[in-house]
Amino acid sequence: MRQWGSNIGVGCALAVVTLIALGGSGATSPGTATLIGALIAGAVAVGMPHTFWLREEEDGLTLVRLLVPRRYAWSEIRGLAMEFDEEVETSVRRVTLRLRLADPPGRFWGPRLGQFDVTDDDLPRGVEPRALAELFALFGRHDLPVDRPEFANAVLHVHGLPRMPRRLVRSVPAGPVPTAEQAYTDAPGIEEEERYLEGCRSTATSPPRRRREYLLRSAALGDRIALAGGDPGPGHAGRARISAGRLTEHDGVAAATDDDARAYVRQQYLDWSRASAGPRRGRRAGR
Repeated sequence: MRQWGSNIGVGCALAVVTLIALGGSGATSPGTATLIGALIAGAVAVGMPHTFWLREEEDGLTLVRLLVPRRYAWSEIRGLAMEFDEEVETSVRRVTLRLRLADPPGRFWGPRLGQFDVTDDDLPRGVEPRALAELFALFGRHDLPVDRPEFANAVLHVHGLPRMPRRLVRSVPAGPVPTAEQAYTDAPGIEEEERYLEGCRSTATSPPRRRREYLLRSAALGDRIALAGGDPGPGHAGRARISAGRLTEHDGVAAATDDDARAYVRQQYLDWSRASAGPRRGRRAGR
C-alpha cells in the first residue's frame, strides 16, 4: 500500500546504474540498454507497491517484505498507528500507517504498512484503495484500535464494509503507583538531565523508540522539578502537566486528572529504568 509515484526515483536510479553497467561492458547496443533501463524503471515504480503482503492468520499477522516473512502474534499487536504530517516540498498532507506493538510501548513503533495522501483537514479523499479498507476491517475483526476510527469508518463506508467497533480509551494509572522516591532513585541529577534533554530536542522527529524515551524523561524531569519546589507554583506545575500530557497522548491513554498523568509518568519511568538501566545509560549518552 505505497503510492507508486514515490518509487519513481528508486526506479530511475536503478535504471541509470543498469545503463552505466551495460554501456561500459559493451554487452548491448545503446538502444537496447536504454530500453532495458526503461523497463526496470517502470517495473520498480509499478511493482514496488506490491513487494510486501500482510497475511492474516489464526494466531497473528505475517508481514512478507521482499519475500522475507516476519510474524507478529496477536498478543504483540496493540493497534494501528496513524501519523499525519505534511510533505515539505509539496505541502501535501499524508498519513503513515504503522503497527503499534506492545514492546516498546508507544503510538508509532512498528513496521510501516502504508502511506496515503489525505485532505488538508486530515480526512479521506474518497478514492482510497480497497486494500486500505480491508486493513481497517482486519483490525476491527480482531477488536484492535486504530488512532482515528472516524477516518477508518469513512474509508470502510465507501467500500461497503462494517464500521469499526466502539472502544474505550485505556485509563491510567493502572495498578500500584510508585512514590517519587521509588521512581527516581537512580535518575540523573536535575541539572544533568536538563542538559541531556536540551541536546536531544531533535528526537521529536527521530525513530519511535528514541522519541518515546525523550518524552518519558522530559515528563519525569518536569515531575521532579515540580516536586522539588515543595509548593511548586503555576510555572513548574504547568510544565509537569504539559510534559505528562505529551506522554499520555503519545501512548494513546487517558488520565482523568493531572495527578493521574504524573502518576502514570512515575510508573512508566520506573518500568523503563528497570528494563533498560536507562538513567545509567543516559549519563553515558549525555557525555
